[in-house]
Amino acid sequence: MNKKTQILVLSFAVLVALVGLPCVAQTPADQAASQAAGAASQAANESTSAAADASTRAKVQEKLQHLSSELNLTDDQKEKIKPILANEAGQAKTVHNDSSLSDDQKQTQMKDIHASAKSQINEILTPDQQKKLATMKAEKGW
Repeated sequence: MNKKTQILVLSFAVLVALVGLPCVAQTPADQAASQAAGAASQAANESTSAAADASTRAKVQEKLQHLSSELNLTDDQKEKIKPILANEAGQAKTVHNDSSLSDDQKQTQMKDIHASAKSQINEILTPDQQKKLATMKAEKGW
């Protein structure tokens, strides 16, 4: 069982335990059990969040590495582009998780987020790199 599955199973078990507990603990033992369940739930949530953050950082690093190898980025360019990619990923995640938005609204916002990131990255690139990026976009839909 992979780590993500283990976290989900643990979270579900904690949720089941919490539902079974009374809302107001009446004895010190009940209070201790309630606090332990709450701590376990918080730990599971933090672990899931950390895994998601690690996943996002890995995706940002992968995209940066791809751009770097394709466009022959300098170290200075990499340092400037990395926060742009991280911001793009964070905004995309927020839009993806926003249940108040329709699919069309999400798609529109995602296009805006990607266009903004591309524009910011384009400002950092040399004219030759900009041409190469435009070619990459046309060929691969980057």
